[in-house]
Amino acid sequence: MGKLSRVLVSIIVLLILLSLSTFTVDQREFALVFRLGEIVSVKKEPGLYFKTPIVENVKFFDKRILTYESDQPDRFITSEKKNVLVDSYIKWRIMDPSKYYVSVNGDERQAERRITQTVMMVFVLNLVKEQFKRLYLVKGQRLWVSCKKELIVSLDS
Repeated sequence: MGKLSRVLVSIIVLLILLSLSTFTVDQREFALVFRLGEIVSVKKEPGLYFKTPIVENVKFFDKRILTYESDQPDRFITSEKKNVLVDSYIKWRIMDPSKYYVSVNGDERQAERRITQTVMMVFVLNLVKEQFKRLYLVKGQRLWVSCKKELIVSLDS
């Protein structure tokens, strides 16, 4: 009876260690592996991975396109001194999970605030340049393309 209980305890301990040593990355997410608080690897491919229990921990981040939608429309003034209400939404995605974690500490709300500030700054600068009638009738698509190009440059730097 004593040998059987030792074998059962050994098997249970082994299973617990195995479960603490493995993690699964879904196809819709990234995983950052930390060893004592420092990033040691980034797992971008789905699958089963191993880690050192207790010493290493894992944080997961969404790989899909995320949406930020403003609660209320923003009010802007054009070069013609006309008020314009702009209801906006922003589609964004994490391209480099380690840079994302370092810059916003993995906090999605903080990332949304920073992205929103940058988008609104570029949008306002482009909106002020355009006259309201031209913007409304013709330039809406061109304004978006212009903002998009400037945003890519400003978010990359």
